Amino acid sequence: MSWNGQTVIDLDSHIRERPDRFYQDYIDPAYRGPYEQLCDAVSRQEKAGEPYALFGRRTAVVEPIETGRPLGVRDTFGLTRRSGMEMGRLAFPPGRTTALPPIRPEVSWNVAARLEDMDRALVDVSVLYPTHVSSYCALRDTGFENALYRAYHRWVADFCAQAPARLKWTVVPNMREVASGVAEVKYWAERDPNLVGVYVSPQAPEGKLLDDPGLHPLYEVAQDLDLPLLVHGGTARPPYAPGTFDLDGAWFLLHSFGNPWAGMAALGALVGGGVFELFPYLRVAIIETGGGWLPLALDRLDTHYIMSPGHVPNLKRLPRDVVAEGRYFHAIDSWERSMEFCVQELGEDLWLFATDWPHGDTAWPESLQQITDRPGLSERAKRKMLGGNALRLCPRLRG
Repeated sequence: MSWNGQTVIDLDSHIRERPDRFYQDYIDPAYRGPYEQLCDAVSRQEKAGEPYALFGRRTAVVEPIETGRPLGVRDTFGLTRRSGMEMGRLAFPPGRTTALPPIRPEVSWNVAARLEDMDRALVDVSVLYPTHVSSYCALRDTGFENALYRAYHRWVADFCAQAPARLKWTVVPNMREVASGVAEVKYWAERDPNLVGVYVSPQAPEGKLLDDPGLHPLYEVAQDLDLPLLVHGGTARPPYAPGTFDLDGAWFLLHSFGNPWAGMAALGALVGGGVFELFPYLRVAIIETGGGWLPLALDRLDTHYIMSPGHVPNLKRLPRDVVAEGRYFHAIDSWERSMEFCVQELGEDLWLFATDWPHGDTAWPESLQQITDRPGLSERAKRKMLGGNALRLCPRLRG
C-alpha cells in the first residue's frame, strides 16, 4: 500500500478513549471503587441528555473551565459550550467546496474498522495517541490517576496487538509524579515492541514548562531506552497549556491559536532550557501544533539568544542550530499553505506526516494526496515527510 515504495506513517492518529467503556477489564482491583464512581458520573451525565465529556465542557465530569464563549458576546449565562466542529469536514483546507466523508466513531474500538479507514487513506502505520488521558492529572487522587494510566496502557497495548504491523502506541507518563511516570515507561518499553514513543504535554501540571529539572528523569529514561519524546498539543483542558487562561474562554481563539502557542512554548523551553545539550542522544518531536509558525519562532529565539544569553545558561548555540542537528522533528498539517516555504526554509529532514484522524479537524482521507500533489515539493521531500523522517524519529517503527 506504500506510496511509491515509501511506507506511509501517520505520526498523529487518535483513540477517543472512554474509561467507562474501555477500562472495565483493565483497572487495578484496588481502584475498582473510584472507577465505578467515575463510570456512574458519566452515566448520570448522559442520562441527563448531555454529551459525553470527561473534561473541558460545561457539563464535564471533572471541573471544567469556560471554553465556548462566542466572540462579540459579553455574557453567555453558562449556556455555551465548545464547538463540536460540525463544519470541520469543509474546512481542511479552507475554501474546499465539497465536504469530506464522515468519520466513523467505531474506529476507536474496532480494529477492523480502523484498518479499513487507514487503507482508504493510504496509510500503512498509525501511531496512536489518546484524546484525554493526559488530563487525568486533574484528579485529586494521584493513586487513581496512576491506575487510570495503567488501565489505558493495558487496553491500548491489547488493541494494537490485534494488528501489530500497522498500529503503534505512545505511553503517557505521570508528569506530576515523575517517578511513577518513569516506572511506567520502563515497564512498557520492556514488554511491548509496539510502544514507539513517550507522550508528554507542552506544559506539565502546576504550570511547569518543559525545561523544569523535575522532568529530567523522564528525558533520561526516554534517552536510555531510545524512545523519542513526543510533545502533543491539547486545547483548553488539563494540564492547561500556555495561553489557556488569557483568551477569555473564546473557543474561536483557543482552538485557532492554543496549540501553536503551546508548541512555541514547548520548543522554547526545551531548546532554551538546554535539554538537547543535557541529553545528547534524546530525540524530540512536537505534534499537533501546526508547522507554519516554526520558521518565525526560530528567528525570534535566535535573536533573543544573542540579545540575552544569560537567560538561557544551558544553551550553547543558536536555537536554529539545535533544530538543524537532526534530533528535532515537527509535525505539519497536510493542508497548511506554507508547507513548501517551511521545507525550503528549514530543510526536508524534520517534517512529519500527521493527520489527527479521527478528530474533527482532519483532512482524512485526503491528507496524503494533499502532500503528494504539491508541485513545490520534491519527491525526496515527500518520501521523507510521509515516512522516512518518522523512521529516524522512532526506531521501533522499523520493526
